[in-house]
Amino acid sequence: MGEELTTRPMLEAILDGQRHIVSQLTELRTAHDALSAKVDQIAAKQDDLAAKQDDLAARQGRLELRVAELAREVRDGLYDTTRAIDVFNRRVLDFEVWLRKVDERLHDEILIRTR
Repeated sequence: MGEELTTRPMLEAILDGQRHIVSQLTELRTAHDALSAKVDQIAAKQDDLAAKQDDLAARQGRLELRVAELAREVRDGLYDTTRAIDVFNRRVLDFEVWLRKVDERLHDEILIRTR
């Protein structure tokens, strides 16, 4: 009976220690689960951002192609416009030359008739 009295408090202390360790392990497990959930959330956000980045890269690629097409269209349009202006200028110049000849003939005709 004497031995039972001395071992009992020791067993209770061990049991209390085990309960305390189990409580701490439970808290640790809860903290670990919360941390794992946060890591999963961050990973999902990273995947989302990576998908958005890929989408933006694809859009940028399409935009660069469109800008190149527009630049080519503008260049071709400017070339066509410049060519049309050159043709117009030649026609205007031909018309001016023709008018000058007519003016000179009229001037000559007026001088002949006024003499």
